[in-house]
Amino acid sequence: MPLGTPIQFTLYGDDDEVLETYSRARVPLQFVERAIELSGKLGGAMGQEQLNALYQIIVDFYGEKFTVADLRKGADLGELISVIQEITTRAVELMPSQSNPTTPPK
Repeated sequence: MPLGTPIQFTLYGDDDEVLETYSRARVPLQFVERAIELSGKLGGAMGQEQLNALYQIIVDFYGEKFTVADLRKGADLGELISVIQEITTRAVELMPSQSNPTTPPK
């Protein structure tokens, strides 16, 4: 994903109609740290603690424009996880490759 590409997220109504789509291009470092930490915990079965952390990161990332209750009612789980993956992927893409390190200038 090219730098600056917005990370989008949609909330749906009772009949799967789109209620609102949220977008954010900039990824503050605090969300990279939280997303990476959560990603490490999502390898197995998700418990309530992981779900609550996932909900809160999404609410915070989009500037509290909706609530955790709104997410529980109108979010798609795949989209929630996709936002976390996009945040972590962006961070990984910006890191120098460990297999091809850049030599610092002399």
